[in-house]
Amino acid sequence: MNRIVSSLTALCVIAGSMTVNIDASSKNTKKSPDWDFNNPQLGTEWSFKGNTAAYSLTERGGFLRMKGGSTISERKDATALVGRLQEHTDFQASTRFEVTDGATAGITAYAAPDAHCDLCVDGGQIHFRYNAGGKLHDKVLGAAPEDFVEVKIKGTPESYAFFYSTDGSNFKEAGHVDASLVNGGAKSDSPVYIGLFAENKGYADFDCFKYREVIPEISPKLISRNGNPLLDFLFTADPTAVEHEGRLYVYGTNDHQQYEGVGRDGKNTYEKIKTLVMMSTDDMVNWTYHGLINVGEIAPWIMASWAPSIVKRQESDGKTHFYLYFSNSGFGTGVLTATSPVGPWTSPLDKSLVDANTPGLGKCKVPFDPGAVIDPDGTGWLSIGAGNSIIMRLGADMTSVDSEMKEIKAPHHFEANELNYINGTYVYTYNTDWKDRGDWTASAEIPTICSMSYMTSKTPLDPDSWKYHHHYLMNPGDYGFDYSNNHTHLHKYMDRWYVFYHTMSLQNSFNTDGGFRSICVDEIKVDENNLDIAMADQTLEGPAQIKPLDPFALQQASTTVATKGVKFVPASEPGVMTAMPADKEALIVVRGVSFDKKPDMCHVTASGKGTIEVRKGSADGDLLATVNVDAAGAKLHKVKVTGTAGTVPCDLCFVLKGEGMGFDRWQFK
Repeated sequence: MNRIVSSLTALCVIAGSMTVNIDASSKNTKKSPDWDFNNPQLGTEWSFKGNTAAYSLTERGGFLRMKGGSTISERKDATALVGRLQEHTDFQASTRFEVTDGATAGITAYAAPDAHCDLCVDGGQIHFRYNAGGKLHDKVLGAAPEDFVEVKIKGTPESYAFFYSTDGSNFKEAGHVDASLVNGGAKSDSPVYIGLFAENKGYADFDCFKYREVIPEISPKLISRNGNPLLDFLFTADPTAVEHEGRLYVYGTNDHQQYEGVGRDGKNTYEKIKTLVMMSTDDMVNWTYHGLINVGEIAPWIMASWAPSIVKRQESDGKTHFYLYFSNSGFGTGVLTATSPVGPWTSPLDKSLVDANTPGLGKCKVPFDPGAVIDPDGTGWLSIGAGNSIIMRLGADMTSVDSEMKEIKAPHHFEANELNYINGTYVYTYNTDWKDRGDWTASAEIPTICSMSYMTSKTPLDPDSWKYHHHYLMNPGDYGFDYSNNHTHLHKYMDRWYVFYHTMSLQNSFNTDGGFRSICVDEIKVDENNLDIAMADQTLEGPAQIKPLDPFALQQASTTVATKGVKFVPASEPGVMTAMPADKEALIVVRGVSFDKKPDMCHVTASGKGTIEVRKGSADGDLLATVNVDAAGAKLHKVKVTGTAGTVPCDLCFVLKGEGMGFDRWQFK
């Protein structure tokens, strides 16, 4: 994924002392721009508006409709053109639109009528054109789709490059133009606007517009004290969790598999995802990455694997069994089993537990997004559905259905089902839809768009027993992140309640806006006696560390709070990962390490050839130990501690240098 800088010096500059003086506040205080045109007026970011009578945000809900008029090479105040100022030399902007009745429409980098470059649809064809520096150019690229085309601009100090996609996933370069022809081509010193336009007759409907700065590909957690997202090297989503032997294990959809399949310019349309992600913690800040569950190999009959829900139960063989339910695309719900929270996993069935062909689904046409729970009697329950939700009792084997499927009458249901059992009551959580709430009839407060709500019942198979309460988590966009779908898991761990959710806050670190998500966590207040779940927050800061990391306990190298340039590959033992530099250098950081006694030795299990520097505080902090690695296979290396660890909790940084070197575990003695 090429997120490593070329030298340790540059790495230290970026990582610094972990307190670099940049804007890395724990909360997003600025509300997201209305990138999907849901508001009745354009936001303040649209600083240029041509003919204001030529566009509307109300004629088609959720779209910017632009009515054709004069060309943008004519007087700009008479043109159907709106734009936002180009604020950064390195940026990316994208939109999705369709044209009607012969309109010419598209995206533009625009300084003046005689200084602009455009990618547009004209006469059923996609055109790349520019009028700049006295040069006119118009190239036909091919037929436009009958409905939507997606286009984007990538700007650098040297050029503007334009790209298009006719299928919503795969982008082709349309062409590029020297930046000087646009920003220096205008007769007056005009700023450059990144805009949308329509010309001639007819109109165009723009579904969205995204603009973002392209930044150095560095983990945001390396330049802040933030804890979210949980992993900074992998896109993950749709969280679920189970506690086992004092650790909290979290599982999610592997959005990164889609990212790797389509690239940074592609879209997260989920169809390539056939693995699930595993991670765990015992302090809520440092997370051990346990690798992937390769569902596509374990259950080759699946179409995709998303949105897991996990439960555990001790069975008659004396072992704890784990039951991991997952979405088999939108077609059904499958199940995997294991006797360890990190596998190996097996598929007890040769098909989905429930799918669209299962009798008794009723109104539930999309039986996915499972939510499972085991009550104190040892009975398993499963909820599924999109648009309409149902619940069922599971058989004693946890891989069969042992009841009728009963509707949960969840108002404005969308997806993201999950179940908890709190104080003798079944608690059902779900994601509300994006639709207008004009038909809301419940006595409770109307939930915000695409937020998380909950219902309760003591008799889950009685549809009339379910009581709607209120929403407890808004959409990420309402907290200053990008608007996205929503999915949560509520979990009580070490006497504190947490809400796991996902945002798209890691995308900038990979310079993509394809909709790739990352699991995050924050504390949430749950009144168990009154079954009241308070409105939670979504932050970059995340929860407090609940215990220090013990350097005298054996630690996996895949335990991290932040990373740079690391790739993880499976070791021979399930759930154990080997850390390797993606190029020649890498950095692994753990936080809140407490030395309650003076260390004498540092033990590292590693292979290959290279060095591992163990530093205190930052990548260029005090050197505690240097491990010279030279071993064909995994070998325990023992070196003396030469630096002073101190007694104040600190960060530990492991600087890896060497191609092909593998780092498995570490421990101080």
